Amino acid sequence: MTKLNFSAKGVIPVLAAAIVFFAVSCDKGNNLVNNDSKGSYVIAASGDDVANPSYLLQTGKLDSGELSIVNSGLETETGTAWLFYNNKYLYRLVYNQGNAGTGSSYIINKDGQIEERSIKFEITNRFTTYGFYGKHIITAAAGATDKKDESGNIRQGVTFTILDMEAQTLKTKTVSTENFLGTGEYTTFSGIVDVNGKLFTAVCPIGVSAYGVAQGAADTTATVTAYPDSVWVAIYSNTDFENPKIIRDNRLSYASSRYRSQYYSNIVADDRNNIYVFSSSYDNRTTKPSGVIRIKAGTEVFDDYYFNIQAAAGGRHLFKVWYISEDYFLLQMYTTETVAAMGDAKRLAIFNAADKTLKEVTGLPAIENIGSFGSTPYVENGTVYMPVVPTEGSQPAIYAINASTAAATKGVVVRCKSISAVGKLIP
Repeated sequence: MTKLNFSAKGVIPVLAAAIVFFAVSCDKGNNLVNNDSKGSYVIAASGDDVANPSYLLQTGKLDSGELSIVNSGLETETGTAWLFYNNKYLYRLVYNQGNAGTGSSYIINKDGQIEERSIKFEITNRFTTYGFYGKHIITAAAGATDKKDESGNIRQGVTFTILDMEAQTLKTKTVSTENFLGTGEYTTFSGIVDVNGKLFTAVCPIGVSAYGVAQGAADTTATVTAYPDSVWVAIYSNTDFENPKIIRDNRLSYASSRYRSQYYSNIVADDRNNIYVFSSSYDNRTTKPSGVIRIKAGTEVFDDYYFNIQAAAGGRHLFKVWYISEDYFLLQMYTTETVAAMGDAKRLAIFNAADKTLKEVTGLPAIENIGSFGSTPYVENGTVYMPVVPTEGSQPAIYAINASTAAATKGVVVRCKSISAVGKLIP
């Protein structure tokens, strides 16, 4: 299983259209502003500028020190999602309100400095979820296709965009998701997980489609799912996205978190290839609590593993989840018992899947002083490095969180407006 980390802000689902992939000629040195650091840790930060560019800062340590975006770092366009892959590549994906958003990727060169690779790419429409499969980044977007049914109704589907990180090429695959679960509803997907060459993705039902109506669906007016109390996972053998195996369980609601129309992955594999399927239970019609179940390594079924996260957290719901190491996971939790905006998810907790324990992270700023967390923490030797952006009065910083003790310690401070991502790149 490949270790990875990634981040994203809220985006809106629309079917991906044409994809443009092109080479650009540029002098890498033009974007470097007195960047003397050759550290392998990379931090994506932004400032107050109207154009809101991003700065990729290098440092040799995360546990202490101070950095600044002023006269430092590689200046680049803003990113919607920052994806680190195997300490080798950093990808910047862009959501651009339905217009083509130009993305780029970065490496550490032989001189130890970060540089942009020579090929940029365009995903011309929005994406709703993303992940890694082998050497590929895969994004997915749900919406109308260019096909119609017998009655002239526009068919619904999901387009997968498949980006080969080594060859730097793109292709797309559109699949129909109407009646995908045999319920007359159409669906979207949340998360991409690669285990032993199989692609696992959570299926999220989103209401009756025109096809479902034509097939005699019971509620022909529903704009939300009639099945908020079930969770599904689709298993594909490759990126042809054909003939999936679909498994279902009724202990959780569907496996996703959501902010606006972005579906955040709630499925995570550990380093022994067990897949933990979490649910934020954000649908306010579900009777199921926020919790976690499991697909044990080497199987394609849910086993009897279950843990009620919401009960252990005093009624609060899960928002996001990242795997750390061994049996440890980092959970971003809502501040109160209400599932509201992403800005209300200002608690962190460490979940031990073996012991079935949940510990709130200590040592962070007071909740009222936390503006947001970065979307991309970095894991090294059982420590999670999480960007924390304050409300006012201090600078963003990286906090080091010990997985076994759930204690956080303030590390490197960055003089900037916010920090989106932290990771590592080596030549």
